[in-house]
Amino acid sequence: MKKIVTLITLSVLTLGIFFSTSIPAKATTIFPSKTSIVMLEDGNYLETTIIDEPKVPSGISLLSATKTITRTKITRFKNKNGSILWSVSITATFTYNGSTSKCTSCSHSTTCPSSTWKIKSVSSSRSGNSATAKAIATRSFNNISENYTKTVTIKCDKNGNVS
Repeated sequence: MKKIVTLITLSVLTLGIFFSTSIPAKATTIFPSKTSIVMLEDGNYLETTIIDEPKVPSGISLLSATKTITRTKITRFKNKNGSILWSVSITATFTYNGSTSKCTSCSHSTTCPSSTWKIKSVSSSRSGNSATAKAIATRSFNNISENYTKTVTIKCDKNGNVS
């Protein structure tokens, strides 16, 4: 009996060591994305990306026909050298079932690393199967102030395809 208890104890310890020394996960994970670029007359450009975030269980039954996804669409205003001047993004959660889709929540964010640009205002809204963020950025130079408005809209179709 003592040999069986010892054998079971060693087996449990061996398995514990095996699972505790498993290969560590990478610290950085890159998610697939779709990017488009629009060149502006002054050489600057807009880079728009939809980030495919990891699928996280949504609380909806796996047997349910309704699925939930969350995606982020970000537009970066970049200069000729590729440096980000400012950006605006919209993150939206959608439900879809093959017949319809609906935006259930959304949020916006901005960045402005450039000292010549400032974010004047930003807002977001959702309607039906889409969500929109609107940002107004102001550039000041030589005592002249110039506003630039950018609207970013993200949509989900009935099959869960986001654009």
